[in-house]
Parts: sequence; C-alpha cells; structure tokens
Amino acid sequence: MVHLQVLLLLLLAGFGLSLAVDSAESADGSYFFLFNDDDKNSTDDDEQHREFDRTRDDMHRLLNNRTKIRNEFQFNKARGFLLAGNLTQSELQEMRRQMGKRGTLVPNRRIKLDLPSKVEVLQTKPLNVASSGPSAAATCTGKTCCGRTVSLSFNSNLDWLDGTRNSKYCSPGDDTTKMDVFMLDTGVDGSHPEFAGRVTSSEDCYSANVLPWTPNVDVEGHGTHTAGTVGSTSYGATPNVNIHAVKVLSDEGSGTDSTVICGFEKVKTWLNANSTRKAIVSMSLGYSGISKTVNTYVTSMVNTYGSRLVIVVAAGNDNVKACSATFACIDGVVAVGSTGATKTESSWSNYGSCVDVMAPGENILSTYLSNQTAYMSGTSMATPLVSGVLAQYWLQNPTLTGNAIRTSVSSASSALFTGGVSLKRVSRKPSGSPNKFIQYKCPFGGAC
Repeated sequence: MVHLQVLLLLLLAGFGLSLAVDSAESADGSYFFLFNDDDKNSTDDDEQHREFDRTRDDMHRLLNNRTKIRNEFQFNKARGFLLAGNLTQSELQEMRRQMGKRGTLVPNRRIKLDLPSKVEVLQTKPLNVASSGPSAAATCTGKTCCGRTVSLSFNSNLDWLDGTRNSKYCSPGDDTTKMDVFMLDTGVDGSHPEFAGRVTSSEDCYSANVLPWTPNVDVEGHGTHTAGTVGSTSYGATPNVNIHAVKVLSDEGSGTDSTVICGFEKVKTWLNANSTRKAIVSMSLGYSGISKTVNTYVTSMVNTYGSRLVIVVAAGNDNVKACSATFACIDGVVAVGSTGATKTESSWSNYGSCVDVMAPGENILSTYLSNQTAYMSGTSMATPLVSGVLAQYWLQNPTLTGNAIRTSVSSASSALFTGGVSLKRVSRKPSGSPNKFIQYKCPFGGAC
C-alpha cells in the first residue's frame, strides 16, 4: 500500500458528522480524523507534534490494531489521519466518545466518472490536420503560429478557438518553453504517438479500496482523451505542455476523497521541488454533491500555491446548479461548462454562477487507448480545452501569477473570451451561466 502524506489546511469546526450515520456516506467504511480548530491554531509547533503523536497512540490503543490507521497527513498547523476501512459501529461510537473533544470523523467519499453519452471509439486516426501555409503543424516551432485546417466533423472544438467557425485553427508553434499541466484522471497512455513525448511523468495514487486498479496505466481511456485535448499534436489546444499523468481514478473510473487528495499531494511535491515553475491542474471529474474534505483541501492548495498554480475543473454533467457540487463550488478554481458545436449550452451541463467559462464539450474527438481516437462528450471534454488555452496564455504572459490568470478568467473584457453563447434552454430560461466562450487568438506571426 502506498504511504501518503496528505495535506490539509484548516478544517471548519462545524465539519463533523454524526458517527452513527457516517458509514452510509463513506466510500469504503474509512474516515478522516481531523483535529479541531482550537488544537490547530496553537502557535507551539512542538506541542502540536506531541498532541499529534499522543492522539495517534491513543487511537492505536482504542482500535487495538495499528493497521486500521494509515496515511497520516498534515498541512501547516492542521493535523489528521485517514483511518482504514471496516471500522465497526462500536469502534466508531467509542472513537466519538473518547476522541470527540480532539476532532471529528469525516467520511471518505466516493467519486466516479459520469459521462452523458456513449464513447465512440475509432479504430484508425482520421487525417484531420493539414497545413494551410508554408509552416506545417509538425514543423511549426518557436514563437510563431501555424494555420491548421480542421474538419468541422472532427474538430469543432478547435475550430471555434479563434473566435470564428471557418474550419481553421491558428495554432501556437511547438516552443522549447513548456507549461506543466497535471492531469488528475484515470492515467494517460503516454505511448500514443499523438503525444510525441509530451507526457513527461506518471504518478499513481493506488488504493486497495478502489478496485480494479492497474498502477500507472490508463485502462479506462478517459484520462488519455482529456490529455489529448490539452496537448496532443492533432487534437490539442497547444503543443507547449509537459503533461504529468496522475492516476487518481481506478480502471473503471472511480476513486475516493483520499485518492483525489493524493493526486494533489503529487502536485504539491512537484511545486515544492520546482520553486520557480508554474503549473495547471486539469480535473475532468467531480462529485454528485459536496465533499467538504476535498473542498477544504483544494482551497488550501489555492491559498498556499495560488501564485504558481491554476486549477481548472469540470462543472459537471447532472443538469443542476454547479454551486451544488465539488469541484465547481470551490472559490479560486476555474469551472468549465459545456456547449455544442453551435455554442448552445449543453442540456446536461451543470450551470449557474459557479461556472466561469463555456467551452465545446459535445462529440469531441481526441486521443484514446491503443493509438486510437474516440469521440466523447461532457464537461470533462470542455475542461482540458480551457486548460490548454490557459497554459498557452500563461506562457505568453509569464509575469502573471496564477491569481492574475484567474482574474483574467473572471474579467468580462478578457481577451480569453468571446460572447455569443446561447444560454436559454427549454428546461431553464436563462441558465445563469456566463456568456463567455473560450477563445485563443495567436499573438505571434506565422502562416495563419
């Protein structure tokens, strides 16, 4: 079992749930034990460490089984544990009685991919990219642009990026300077020739409680597809990325709070080891409802690393208000809603004030397993397009902080957006989503 040091910032005192009913809400019968705010706010670090050790030892005695406590974590002044599964009701009640003054138990919730339509896999890669000038896409390098002719049948998402639907996409050249993009997903098939070496690392958050799970391998295909929309040669918004594959979902596309937090741990470790570099996290996954544990954790990441980090998330595919679900409800992230080929809000896309930007998410063609391609639909497909655009935008504006990038996203006059989104649907008039459609207008010279 992989040992994690999961990070959390301050968790609200009102976070606790009734232990008598928590087991129904936990993915596998496991729980986070989180210290109360009064313990975490102490300024005596040595005393905090002593209290952490005392509590861990008391838990060992209480449970009479060291294997039931795993994955100790801490962030700043917060302290906590992830308890293993199979806690009995009597153990939960005894934990509540003896440990209630020190902290609360929060269930380890489950997360699962939820695509609104069937995946259509193509056995061969269509020839959908062609040169529209002297610089072919494969040889367009440095600070220049390539005009790429794209088929409306294949790449309507790329066709829209320059603000007009004209079967062309003015693409950035493949520069030596790259933005690091972390794909927290089902993994990425980095051997796909469309990535051309851009998948530079692969991390895994294996959990014995979420099976089947093949470490560091994308068996489901979702992660390979979303990564292709970020930075593959034919289907990506920009080639100027280092793609970091972080597997937080199983071979069947499911995970838990702990696997998601583990994924962010990988990002945090990289940021700490590369103190001058910036990163984008692209997350095409979400919850049906709120995970307060993950919300608080992601907020802590934004607060701590916000100058060098932008987190882009899917609004969700449940046709509900995006504010009602993790991750779109979190302040400081960029939440993406979906449109169809005519810039009409998708009928299944989550909507409302927690959505920051719209992007194409219906019938999107991208990379798939075994060197194939596939059509997929969902806010999962809209999200990586925005991630790719923001990666290139940040490269072109290197003095901006991550906080400034997010400000650009929220600005009504930003060059990152155009209007013209149809937000009125039969089921709700209007939806309350923003009339902001992602766009990329290449600032460099070239054959466009």
